[in-house]
Amino acid sequence: MRHRRTAGERGTVTLFMTVMLAVLMVAGAFVVDLGLQRVARADLQAIADVVALDLSRELDGRSIATLASAMDAAAEESLERNSDIVGNEVPEISVELGDIEVDGDFAAMAAGAPTAVKVTASTEVPFAFAGVTGQESGAAARSAVADNLSTACFRLGTFVAAIRAGDSTVLAPLNDLLGVNLDLVAYRGLAVADLRLSQLTATSVIGSPEELLSGGITYAELVTAMIEALSRESASSNAVAIQALTRIASSQVTAAIGQIHLSNVLHVTPTDRAAMEVALSVLDIVGTARLADGQHFLGIPNIQAQVPGVGFQFTGGITLVSAAELACGRANSADAVADTAQLDGTVGIAFTNLPSLNVPPLGSLQTPKGGGTLSVVAGSGTGRLVAPPDVYCGSGSAGDPSTMSVDVQTGLASYRLRTNVTVAAEVRLTDLLGLGLTSVLTNLLGNILLLGNKISLEVEVDLVIGSQTSGGTTRADLAIPPNDVTPVSTGGSMNLDVNSIIPTVTAVKLNGKSAGLASVTAITNPILSTLVTTGKGFVEKTLTPLVDNINEKFIGPVARMIGLRLAGADVYGVGVTCGTPRLIG
Repeated sequence: MRHRRTAGERGTVTLFMTVMLAVLMVAGAFVVDLGLQRVARADLQAIADVVALDLSRELDGRSIATLASAMDAAAEESLERNSDIVGNEVPEISVELGDIEVDGDFAAMAAGAPTAVKVTASTEVPFAFAGVTGQESGAAARSAVADNLSTACFRLGTFVAAIRAGDSTVLAPLNDLLGVNLDLVAYRGLAVADLRLSQLTATSVIGSPEELLSGGITYAELVTAMIEALSRESASSNAVAIQALTRIASSQVTAAIGQIHLSNVLHVTPTDRAAMEVALSVLDIVGTARLADGQHFLGIPNIQAQVPGVGFQFTGGITLVSAAELACGRANSADAVADTAQLDGTVGIAFTNLPSLNVPPLGSLQTPKGGGTLSVVAGSGTGRLVAPPDVYCGSGSAGDPSTMSVDVQTGLASYRLRTNVTVAAEVRLTDLLGLGLTSVLTNLLGNILLLGNKISLEVEVDLVIGSQTSGGTTRADLAIPPNDVTPVSTGGSMNLDVNSIIPTVTAVKLNGKSAGLASVTAITNPILSTLVTTGKGFVEKTLTPLVDNINEKFIGPVARMIGLRLAGADVYGVGVTCGTPRLIG
């Protein structure tokens, strides 16, 4: 049996439907109006991004006071050019100038030269259902931050300079480092050939910037990738470089190195497209990468050749830690930092059969024993791209060079050859008395009438050549040209000079008893004079040829090979990129 609705029931349903319809209309109105706001916000974000990028192109080192009017005009022009993004409702644009802090946040500036701009676009969105919701409009705003990216690349030392200068003395340490036997022609081929990092990432061996700079590849894979990249070029001059790389690829040293991390020596962010396009010498890449994950123990060459009193008795060794590192990035950023070349270690040298000395009035004195140490602490340090002054992109001419500044900071460094020589003899008592040493002998040995005709004399002397420095920070202001080829050098030269020798008497014994040094200068002064006088003593006969060999065959060539400086570096400008706007927030 069907139930018939009463009039009261029908009224209740009608009322319920009316209420529900009203609720749905209000909800729908909210949805529509919120959608309008969302669309407006998307449009505002787009216009804020575009205007911020346009305005960032104006950031060229001018002050805020100078830029104020230019920014207002540029904002209006950008808004007009891109009016189709926001339709008929032109938003309000506000502009703030400032800088990007270390944490990546934008910080507004009241004065100075800004490096970033913040653009805020805002508008009021009229609601379509104002009569339903009771709200006429709603606010919408979006902001964007952009800067004008200026980056630079610099290098601390290079393998190229010595080869370019035709310095054949570097061939031996360079061949030892790479495990090959190449001549100057082959190394010149490697030096003049260049590659961009982007070319290496495009090879079948590597494949991506991240794999090259953030991952781990083997040294052999890197050399193979360089051969592939050079083979793709049409330059006939690459033939010599390819042949040299092929020999390096097949060397036992290359096979033994294993995996390397180029990020340790090529401080380049994989996303830095400008840095990826900078041309780098093939020789610098292969030499720098050789030390990416390991040290190189220097073999001691024939430094005893033609040196009286020096045989083959060497102990210890010296290690090459790093060399010719490259860094690219923004000034004052963590990316744009490279390590200086570093050489550390000590070599012990034994002296045997040293020549005798004729020391008036003491007569002929023997040098029965002696030893020495060649020690190097070249000073670990860093180079950092800094601002101010900002990186500047010139035309590439001598009249308008591109410029950058690098702070080179180093610690304690020393390079010294220290020798200890013992001079000994049986000296006539009358000769010592003739030097006015009667009271010294009496106080030290007693009654001189009981001493006999001879007194045993033993004098120990330290002879030091070299220097030591506590390090510090030095600014290298670079210009390209000429500092892409000619470096700005900081620190001191890695060269020993016998003319700077410092002799010091450390002990004097008479008949085995130690005498006060100040009381026996009548003995020690002529001994020191004879030791260091040209043509007569130990310095001329032994130390001078030894130092020459060290400078020409051992440490000197290694330092020239990599541009090593004592507590410093040879700093080169590699390239600059300016005027690259980017959104950062």
